[in-house]
Amino acid sequence: MEITMVYNKTDKVLEKQEMRRKRIIKAAKEILTEEEEIGKVSIKSIAKRAGIATGTFYLYFQDKESLVDMIVKEIYEELLEKIKEERAKYDTNFDKLKASMEVCIRLFMKEKYLAKILLEQFPQLHSAINTKYADIEEDLIRLTKIDLDELLAEGLIPIQDTSVTATAFVGTFREVILSWIGKGAPQDLDLAIKTLIEYNMRGIGRYENI
Repeated sequence: MEITMVYNKTDKVLEKQEMRRKRIIKAAKEILTEEEEIGKVSIKSIAKRAGIATGTFYLYFQDKESLVDMIVKEIYEELLEKIKEERAKYDTNFDKLKASMEVCIRLFMKEKYLAKILLEQFPQLHSAINTKYADIEEDLIRLTKIDLDELLAEGLIPIQDTSVTATAFVGTFREVILSWIGKGAPQDLDLAIKTLIEYNMRGIGRYENI
């Protein structure tokens, strides 16, 4: 009986710790969205928003860099899961590729604080975040190349260097999305997304009105 009670108590402590960790992440996302300059975001302000003491923050994250790293990691995991879910709805590689693109666009437009993390010149985080973003971009390029290789093998797109095409494909999306976030989203976002997807599909040799 005593052993069971100890385990139950431990479970409750772990649950409480996880809830607090999530509050810290949620608070950081909110503040990153609100602040015009990411450099103004402080651990003190994050802790206050999360309803914890500043010292408690360090029980969960070593510093602001580790917190931001966790945020980027979680968003990327969410992105991959949503891409997987959407791709499963379609049969053709063309449709799967378009589904992947739309998921990426909508998630980045929704999680605008992520763009601030990736764009701002944040002295303490810049190097680490650049590395993390480079890893994410390389994964997206790799996944795009797989689709292109299959389309090429099926004879559905012209002969091309799929590594170059995949890099340009992802790069185009990155630049347009960052422009939308920085200057404001288009009035008709659905039409803008469709136009961007159509533009990139034409770039790989897919000429049709999508």
